[in-house]
Amino acid sequence: MPPVVRRTESFMDRNSLSRVLLIAALGIGIWMFFFNKKPNTQAQELPAEAYVNAPGFAPDTIDVTPGKPTPPPPPFGDICTIQGNRFRAELSSRGAGLTHFYLTERAYAGDVSTTPDIERWHNLRTEFRVHPGAPASPDDQVEYDRFDWSLERLGERGCAFSFRDDRVSITKTVRAGERPFELGIETTLTNLSDAPKKHAATIEIFAWRKNSEVKGKLGRVSPLQTNLECARSDEVKRKAKDDDAFKKPPFWFDLPLTDRYAAIANYYFAQALVPLEAAPGVGGDKPTCSILSEQWYDAKQQPDDDDAADVYHARLEYPSRTLAPGEKATYREIAFFGPKERGALAEAAGGWPKLGDLINLGTFSPVAKVLVAIITWIHARLTFNNWGLAIIVLTIGLRMALFPLTWKQIQSTIAMRRLKPEIDVLNDKFKDDAQAKNLAMMELWRKNKVNPLGGCLPALVQMPIWFALYATLQTAIEFYHTHFLWFKDLSAPDPFYVLPLILGGAMIVQQRIVPQQGMDPLQAKMMAYLMPAFFTVMMLFLPAALGVYMLTNSVLGITQQLVVEKLFPGGGKLPARKG
Repeated sequence: MPPVVRRTESFMDRNSLSRVLLIAALGIGIWMFFFNKKPNTQAQELPAEAYVNAPGFAPDTIDVTPGKPTPPPPPFGDICTIQGNRFRAELSSRGAGLTHFYLTERAYAGDVSTTPDIERWHNLRTEFRVHPGAPASPDDQVEYDRFDWSLERLGERGCAFSFRDDRVSITKTVRAGERPFELGIETTLTNLSDAPKKHAATIEIFAWRKNSEVKGKLGRVSPLQTNLECARSDEVKRKAKDDDAFKKPPFWFDLPLTDRYAAIANYYFAQALVPLEAAPGVGGDKPTCSILSEQWYDAKQQPDDDDAADVYHARLEYPSRTLAPGEKATYREIAFFGPKERGALAEAAGGWPKLGDLINLGTFSPVAKVLVAIITWIHARLTFNNWGLAIIVLTIGLRMALFPLTWKQIQSTIAMRRLKPEIDVLNDKFKDDAQAKNLAMMELWRKNKVNPLGGCLPALVQMPIWFALYATLQTAIEFYHTHFLWFKDLSAPDPFYVLPLILGGAMIVQQRIVPQQGMDPLQAKMMAYLMPAFFTVMMLFLPAALGVYMLTNSVLGITQQLVVEKLFPGGGKLPARKG
């Protein structure tokens, strides 16, 4: 029966290789799933931006007309400072946009406005023309794309900007919200002319990142890798900078009828715009969320050069609207600029936009969310608000919860060791007849109710938990600048490389004490040294939080194996099988 023999051929070899392949698959899976991103070498062909400037508005230094000299730096404009809940914001009368947004707590201290001081890239920048850049028409409510505003300071918590001509009166008020990291924006246009006029309001946020900032290292995505996001209803669209949508006309990705948010986010921080007129029960206009990653490089650079950059755009575009003489239109938004703290995101803008979705935990996010809830509970109740200890306790808890599956693996290993003398006899008896040997081994396994691959399935079942835990520990803001032992930052690699070396040594010890049944010497050496070396090198660049988990898990694995060896020395005897 040749077909039957072919199916059983090399069965023992597959069993002996299963552990190597399982670990290799895990490593390759992590690499492909998180890190294997091809750089974008395709240049965009975006049309040049054009603006109609009001009289006296000084252009930016990047507004270079071909054949003419670069304009001098424009004036800064009047600055208004807002003191908010855990932040300080600075806005300029030049465009009524945000120039700086400083987080004031020590753990996050810094400016989250990452763009150069260019008016067209100021966060919260607003436009009102139906056809930006085109010459003004008699139907336009607002003649200009860019103009200077008058500034009125409203104490420490707000600014009021205004612009007025014979067509329109515009008031834009920005105030600190009561919740952390929030600004409220209210913009009102009044038609001052004696005829109907049309406008189309937009508000936009930006980020600027060089390629060198968003490139990952072996085993780790850069925490500054940035996504653009649009969310409506239960739908969240995420686009990386190299998404195909940004490489061909119209270059912008649009999600109409947005009732949640437009956002720019990296691992630990986010910027988001929430349209309040789209809130449940309000019944106002639902805008379109439009996002774009715009390449920015000079004539001597390529799009993928380290010093080349991308400008990330996310904006809300409201439907065009015609105002009768004397009629007003008001647009209200909440802007969030800050760390992706789960509590702050859950409460942002009143909770209904569900900004918690800015925390992207990947394919296994349902599992990851459960793990986040567990480790948060452990941190608050068991470990005296120590995140490092919380990781250790979570690891121990997971090991205990998954022990039934681990016990299946142990049983399979012990069963194979118990049969080793009989397998050795068969190997010797049929050393010149592979087909007969495989048939005899199949019969031996069947008779003793042993499945040589039984230890692999439980490990495969656990893989979603491993991936989810990886994503959780890789992205959690809770570990950002958090001290533990000698680590000054659990979200960063160990600066002294102590943890990777200890982890590598522990993995070598673990491999040495785990019996490698059915492996030839080369395979055994690969398990004993190559895989620990692989994880050691990878841990040089991974967050210390993940290393704490891996080391704890490795120590628990060593302890478990020592107990197994104590209870079942040399294979021992399994509990009697029923039947």
